[in-house]
This record gives sequence, structure tokens and C-alpha cells, in this order.
Amino acid sequence: MGILPISLACFPKVGMTALGRLRPFPDTTPRTPMTQRLRPAITGPVVLMFSRRQVEACGITEPLQFLRRITSDRHTAMDFCGRISLVVDGYQDDPRELFEIPEVRAYFARLDQAWPNWFFFLSQADESIKLLESCLCETIEVVPGVTSIDLEQLERSLARHFTAMHRLRETLGLPEELCEEVAEGVIGMFRNAAVERIEGDEYR
Repeated sequence: MGILPISLACFPKVGMTALGRLRPFPDTTPRTPMTQRLRPAITGPVVLMFSRRQVEACGITEPLQFLRRITSDRHTAMDFCGRISLVVDGYQDDPRELFEIPEVRAYFARLDQAWPNWFFFLSQADESIKLLESCLCETIEVVPGVTSIDLEQLERSLARHFTAMHRLRETLGLPEELCEEVAEGVIGMFRNAAVERIEGDEYR
């Protein structure tokens, strides 16, 4: 099978693009142990929460165990498709956006290097994908509520994550049509968020 037919033509080739505010929804999730929140038997959304202590220690062992488990077989992967929401807890009183916090950026970068299969599993109903990409790419807040992300870095990051989904599809025998729908949703999400083109040095 060939590579999924993904086009990044909706993005300009240079500069940055403006996105909406990327701070995740307020934390209303009970602070139960991660292993209890992530049982495969649950239905509906699955919150993958990272505590501030985890982030500052750059401790990825526990979430990585879960993430590797959901890619261990086709049935489990299908069960978690599009259900996972990313939440970073403990920074509610920090005035910075999460992508402006070095420890948060370093945490997601390390986790992403170990496990790049996000797109098949992350919810497209919230800001999880934008949060991830904003932490992996050079991102600035232009004005309150408007965030700009470096497009060249974004294209590389999206391509890496699409490639990871393609490999996962081939390894687990995931439905090609479903993976195409997921990919189209991701592209549409960033196309709809790209409200204006911003040259890279204009707001530095």
C-alpha cells in the first residue's frame, strides 16, 4: 500500500500562521491515578493528564507505557481511535501559554520522540492536536488569543506524524479509509485555524 494521500498545500511555504488560543480546557478531571483513568474498557473520551511534577521531572515512563499498550494490537488501537485528550495539569495559575513553558515543550518533545503515533488517537473535538504541535514547533503569541506557529516546522512535524500513522496502519492492519478520514480532519483543523499569514520576523 502507498502512503496516505495527504496534501499540505493549504499551508504557505514560508512565515508563520495564526491559530486560535491553545490553552487547553479548564481542568475539571478528578485527579485519580493515570492507570485508573486509562483502562481500555472505558467508553467515551479518555483524558491523558500530565501533572506538573511529571513534566518538570520529564518523566514519560507511565504515559509511554499506556501509549505503547494502545498500539500493541489492532483491537486496542481501534478502541482508542480519536478518543484521547491531552491535559497538562498544574499550570492554571501560570500566565504563560503552555507552549511558552520550556519544561512543557521539553516534555512533549521527549514523549514525541519515543512515540509519534498521535494522530490516530487524539481527539479532534478539542485542542489536543494543536497543543501538541504548538509545543513541538516554534510558536509565539502574537496578541492575546492569537497564536502563530512556524509553518516549515509545522509541515515537518505533520509529515512525521502522518508517516507514523501510515506505518501503524500497515503494522496493525488498520482501515485505510479511517486513516484517511483522520488525516483529512487534521489538515482541515489547521486549514480552518490559519486565519492569516504572518511573516516570521514581523512579530519578534
